[in-house]
Order: sequence, then C-alpha cells, then structure tokens
Amino acid sequence: MLESLREIIKKWKENPHLREHSEMDRFLLMALVKEGPLTLKELEEKSFLFISRFGFHNVRNESWDHRDAFDVTKELDKLIEKNMAVLTGDTYELTEEGRELAEESAEMIEKGAQWVKIQFLNPDAAARNTVIFDFFLAVVKLTAGFISGSVGLLADGADAAVDTGSASVVWIGIKMKKELIGTIVIIFMMGVTGVTVGYESAVKILDVFQGSVEPISRPYLVISVEGVALLVAVFLCFYQGFIGKKYGSLALLSQSIDSKNHIYVAAVVICGAVFSMFGIYFLDAIVGFYISFKILKDGLGLSKEVISSVKGEEIDFSKFEIFFEKRWRMGIDDSLRFWMLYLVREGTTEKDSIIAALERMFMQTYIPIISEFEFTAMDEVDLRERFDELVQPLLDQGMLEITDNRFTITRSGRQHVSSTLQQMRYHQIA
Repeated sequence: MLESLREIIKKWKENPHLREHSEMDRFLLMALVKEGPLTLKELEEKSFLFISRFGFHNVRNESWDHRDAFDVTKELDKLIEKNMAVLTGDTYELTEEGRELAEESAEMIEKGAQWVKIQFLNPDAAARNTVIFDFFLAVVKLTAGFISGSVGLLADGADAAVDTGSASVVWIGIKMKKELIGTIVIIFMMGVTGVTVGYESAVKILDVFQGSVEPISRPYLVISVEGVALLVAVFLCFYQGFIGKKYGSLALLSQSIDSKNHIYVAAVVICGAVFSMFGIYFLDAIVGFYISFKILKDGLGLSKEVISSVKGEEIDFSKFEIFFEKRWRMGIDDSLRFWMLYLVREGTTEKDSIIAALERMFMQTYIPIISEFEFTAMDEVDLRERFDELVQPLLDQGMLEITDNRFTITRSGRQHVSSTLQQMRYHQIA
C-alpha cells in the first residue's frame, strides 16, 4: 500500500520539471497530450468544466476567490515562453519537450489515481478502512477512559471495540462475497445500540428523579474524545455511503446508516457532558430516547431490505440518501443549467442538440484530474428524462425563452453566463 505511494512521491521529488510547473500548467499539458491540438476556447471549456464540477460555477458563491481562478491565456503564454507549447493558427499543441513533461505528469496522476482507487475507492478497501477507524476510536476512548477513570468513556470504548469486531465481519463478508452476513451483523448491532441507548436514558431519568445521579468526571475530556468520534462518524457515514451506492453494496450502506447513528450518540454524550457542567442531568436522556427510536427504526428498515434480498428481489439503492448527497446533486443540477445557458448562447438551441452536447461535455470529454479520479456522478443522470425538469427554472427565471421548440437566451441569461465565466477567469470577460 505505502510502497506505491512512496514511488509516486519519490518520482515527483526527483523530477525538477514537474515541481517547477503550476497545477494549471500540468492541467493544460495533460489536456493537450491526451486530446492533441486544441483551441483556446476548447481549453477554457475544459478548465471551466473542471471548476464547475466542484460547484464554483454559481455566481452566488461568495466564497469564490478570484485570485484562485484559472487564467488560461496567461498560463498558455507561460508554456510558450518555456518552449512547452506552440500556437499554430488558432490551436495550441505541444513541443517535444512539452510532450515529454505532459506524459510524465499524466503517468504520475494516473498512478496516483489508481493507488487511491485501490486503497480507498472500492468496497473491500472501504470495509478494511472502517475496521482501522473503529479500532482507532476504541483505543482512543479506552485510553481516555482509563486515564480519566470515566466509566462512560470506558463503556463507549468497549462499544467501539465491539464495532471493530462487527466491521471485521463485514470486511470478511465482502472479501468472501458474503455481504449479507455482514449486513445482518450490522443490523443486530444497531438493535443492541438502540436498546442500550434507550435503557441508559431511562436509567438516567430515574436517577435524576431519585437524586442519585453523579456529575460526569472530566467533562472536557469526554467532550474532546466524543468530538473526535463524531467527526470520524461523519466521515465514515459519507465514505461508506458513497462507496456503497457506487458499487451497490448493502453491507456498506448498512455501515453508513450505523455511522449516522453513532453521530447522534456522540452528540448526545457531548450534550450530556456540557449540560452536566451546569448541573442539568436530564436533557440528554430525553434526546437519547428519540435517538434510540431512530436507531431501531433504521435497523427495521434495513431488515426489510435484507428479507427482500433473500427473496431475490432487486434492492433500490436510490432510496438510500447519503450525507451531503442532496447538496452534491443540487450542485450537479446547477452546473448542468449553467452549461445549458452557455450552449444556447453559443448557438446550440434545439433540445436534442443540447442534450447531445451535455452528454459529450460531461460523460465523454476528457478533463484532467476529473477523468483520472472519476470525480463525477454524471453517469447516474438521465439527461433526456430530466431535461424538462432541469431547464424549467431557467425559463421561470427568464434566462431562457422557447419558441417553436428552439431556445433563445435572454439578456438576463447572458449576464449570468458572463458573470460566471468572469468569476472563473476573473479579468477575461466572456
């Protein structure tokens, strides 16, 4: 695992030509070596497509820093000065020196992308990495529990150790192509967690009424450790869900839901520690009842999916919504709408032509870094089926108009495109 990474880093350090060029230089070089001579407009479109994949296309995005934008013309001029590229007519192409550097950059990026895919972006790797994270949390919680003498942290550490064991079962199940076993184990553990949280909440409320509740020892340590646990759970929830949906793994999706429940549990523990500092000992217990209900409900829902799978029915993975997915989807939709406006402004006015152009741009066009790492969810977007839904807000906002099945861009739409492109390349107005 580490040897391949060391090899990539070593090659980067040993090659001064790779280090002295900016990320934008390498982006342009890779585009030219992969697709041959390209015009300024084609290279700008690639850079804009790259930026728009990460949500920077939205003119309302106030966090966008113009200084970080891609100035394609300026970077191309630098490449020409360094004898890496030449301008022939209206197209840019690589020199021999530029081609050599471009091929080295492409090889390094491809190896890096392959390493990331093998070590992180597949079900087996995700399951293995979950075991590592759960083991880390178990060690941290148990260590903090022994140092502080906190019974709560020791119990939480023991729970994390059990999670490590169940995650190991999921990993083994995926390696042996027996994912259903791992899913059943996760559902069982969710049931145990739900019942335990509910029971502990009931006991705490009873202790409050009896006046026998004790303050949490070292609340700041509890808050710190559970804060780390919460952040890890957020990451795992997204990571497991992303890989689970991408590869259709019910076991990983089950782990993602379990991680989401751990977020709630960590939040309850943190709330309990904070309120205990002010002598309030029951609010977290009340919240705990609600969390217990949600965990058991999620477990029941997954049980139904397992039963359907055993019956041979196909699982509808689209109904599993992972963390940040809605925001990600909204970003994709906004990006598609921007490119609809751009295409109409450039003269592509018919529905079928716009769909074909979008499919080419987002699914077939090579974009450095994006293509190597497959940072896209466009494969799941049915442009033909969703076209009317996507274009309607542009019509409602008066950015597009339609007459005789042909779209035309309005002044408002042109201003939107120009403003967005200006954000992407600051002083170069569209």
